[in-house]
Amino acid sequence: MRINVLTVLYNCALSDSETLRSILQTNLESIKLNMIVWNNGPNLLKEQDIKNYLELSQNKGITTSIYQDVRNLSLSKIYNHFINKLDYDFFVIFDQDSNIDCSFFQNIYHNSHYAIVCPAIFPKQKIDKQCFPSDFEQREQVTPPGEFNLSNTRTINSGTALSKDLIDKLLDNHHYVFDEKFAFYHTDHRLFDLIHATPQTAMLKGLCIGKMYHDMTCEISYNELSERARLEIAYAKMLMRMYRARNPKIEVLRNLFYAYKMKKKDKLSIKSFLKLLKCVITKEHPRSYASINKNVKPINSNVSS
Repeated sequence: MRINVLTVLYNCALSDSETLRSILQTNLESIKLNMIVWNNGPNLLKEQDIKNYLELSQNKGITTSIYQDVRNLSLSKIYNHFINKLDYDFFVIFDQDSNIDCSFFQNIYHNSHYAIVCPAIFPKQKIDKQCFPSDFEQREQVTPPGEFNLSNTRTINSGTALSKDLIDKLLDNHHYVFDEKFAFYHTDHRLFDLIHATPQTAMLKGLCIGKMYHDMTCEISYNELSERARLEIAYAKMLMRMYRARNPKIEVLRNLFYAYKMKKKDKLSIKSFLKLLKCVITKEHPRSYASINKNVKPINSNVSS
């Protein structure tokens, strides 16, 4: 089985990523693992850090390619670029701070007939509280381990294995998998919106198996979040409001008023508020303008030439 793994780093060395470290401890029997690491900035990775990780992954039998672009590009654009480009049986996305167990890839291998294979997600802030997968409408209602219907379930991007069959069905119907109007927060919510809205995918089955521990913003007090994080959440909430409406074009005035209410409630500065207004008018995240060169090559790799 061929599994592609895409891990996006931001302000994190390869050696400091819990995700990359835990992947090196997994059981890869019968699996050809292709690792893609995308450094999204703000600084380039150190050469010794790159050399060390390429050696470790090569010793594990993992093909690894490292890309670097310090522009902090939209995650949805990074995801779509590699989903469209590479060959695989399953495609797995990770954030940099996920901690998976050694059986993670074996769980995919032995359950390859499912459209999605994902672990139960536990916040590192509350390790005894499962938060995903959950009911599509009622997030507090979690999905227990076992089989579930894609029609009424959602989970986070990190740690979710998407089958090639599911991805092909989405591409055939919509020509994309991740909505590029979204950049960071709620890219996963929009993915499951798309799955639910597509009859060919909503009828498919998924499997929740194993556990994963992950940093969850929703478990952090709003007062502890930076201004930047609060603005990013505001972008995501505004875009979800727009694109879950029946006719977002006639909602502009209401959305402008909603943005004003968010400014006061979320304690946004004037500068952040103006950026949010721009999002309302353009109907996309400000980072959506930047694109990835279709012919971009890895900066470093342990792939034999």
